[in-house]
Amino acid sequence: MKSLTEINFTNNKLTQIPQQLCDLSQLRRLYLARNKLTEIPEGVLGWKNLKILDVAGNRLSVFPFDFQFLTLDELFFEGNSLVPFSLMESIQEKEILTLKELSARLILQESTNILSAVYRSLPMYPELQDMLSHWSQCALCSQPFLTTWLECVQFINTRKHMGMKSSQSVPVRVVLCSYDCFNRDDHQYYGLVRLN
Repeated sequence: MKSLTEINFTNNKLTQIPQQLCDLSQLRRLYLARNKLTEIPEGVLGWKNLKILDVAGNRLSVFPFDFQFLTLDELFFEGNSLVPFSLMESIQEKEILTLKELSARLILQESTNILSAVYRSLPMYPELQDMLSHWSQCALCSQPFLTTWLECVQFINTRKHMGMKSSQSVPVRVVLCSYDCFNRDDHQYYGLVRLN
């Protein structure tokens, strides 16, 4: 299965893409049009040889962060409910993190230092390791965090960022660790607000 170069799941009522598909590094053409997909999983960098991606006619609102690093020749995404490109001013107050989040951030930072007692002790706590395995990294300050604090999008140009022939604006999902990062002036990320 690892040697597959083309998969066509068009019109299959898929609601999610199996994570195992991200391991198919030889994949060159992936057709997922007209399903019920609401997201593309993180980990698409595994598709390093992908040239054609067809996700038209799904329920996507954003693309994952790693998406912008693919070297696609063709992308079909019309007929999705993508986040529109419109600006809204927003300055957020400082937040108070929970003790669990503060502890997780400290442990995640220390777990990369091989001289740290946390680094040496963590293997003795498999439940803690499992909980911490779902961490994210802030797109601005690169610090680790556990709870997705602020979901944002960055609009990328497919020609400029991905080297594609067509020039389209695509929303890519990024996460930030705090409103301190969000309120900085040195980025082009837009916060997402879910309206009911």
